[in-house]
Amino acid sequence: MKQHVRRHTAAIVVVAVTVSAPSGGSQPAQNTKIVEIDTLNVRDVVYHLSGGGANSLALIDEINGGVVLIDTKPPGWGSSMIEMIEQVTDFPITTIINTHAHPEHAGSNNEFPDTIQIIAHENSDAAMRRIGLYPTGSPGLPTTTFQNRYSLLDGPDRIELYYFGPAHTDGDIVVVFPEKQSSFGSGYDGIAYVGDLFPGKAVPVIDLKLGGSGVAFPETLATLLASIDGVGRVITGHGPFPMTYAGRGRREQGTNRFFSGFMTWEDLTEYADFTSDLLAFVKTAFSAGQSVDEAVSNLQLPDRYTGYDMTNVRATVTAIYSELAEQ
Repeated sequence: MKQHVRRHTAAIVVVAVTVSAPSGGSQPAQNTKIVEIDTLNVRDVVYHLSGGGANSLALIDEINGGVVLIDTKPPGWGSSMIEMIEQVTDFPITTIINTHAHPEHAGSNNEFPDTIQIIAHENSDAAMRRIGLYPTGSPGLPTTTFQNRYSLLDGPDRIELYYFGPAHTDGDIVVVFPEKQSSFGSGYDGIAYVGDLFPGKAVPVIDLKLGGSGVAFPETLATLLASIDGVGRVITGHGPFPMTYAGRGRREQGTNRFFSGFMTWEDLTEYADFTSDLLAFVKTAFSAGQSVDEAVSNLQLPDRYTGYDMTNVRATVTAIYSELAEQ
């Protein structure tokens, strides 16, 4: 008889799937898609999957005999994720939750043959259709959509989905596991995956074409913080950040491994302040008649944000200027 859930005390398992693709030469090009899995708590059944440029989570639903997968990575990553999840359970992936419509988070929806339900915000569903991520009638499109709240599963595996307004896009949702605890320390209740509402400690990306808003971003995060209680650990949309190994309570010595996107509620609170302070500065520059280049070159933020990745700042300021010009 198969063991449906294989609990690993080791924090990481690695699967590398090599896919051959035409390269124009006599030998096929090798495209290796590496997925790593690590436990959020070695005594529980929520797993983090890195690789493909964005984070994913998987919950093993032992009662119903399936796996709930949050975000599916870019197109072509489905088989890597299936092989990875097969290392910890025999159950198929039956439910997918998309935090928003971008391909690095929803690009492999149609690569999971046993999936019976795909859940997303109604705006993300519309966005997937509008950008042609999947053809009309495709198995990759959402089968269940919601406006503000949605719940699935019961008891310790309960999952709560929330929508608080436009930010990165107009369909970003928060996925909360209210009964789950991370083993990255003590005294923390609940786990939340916030997707690109908190991509990492970096300037947010604003996709205006998909309804995103740099002007609304701080308010959306403030509403999130005021509406959710009991969450201590936060998984960001991207990363990476230094990893503390699950179940060991310390960073592994002599390695360079990273856990992509492990943060705390306090980090999310700081990020909300960051977006608010950034918006305030940009509004002042706009009102003073400064150009985008002048606003970027003159940008000054509090020292508490030292170390934030500002690579995308010009694009973000440009997006905010575009919104302010239309007000």
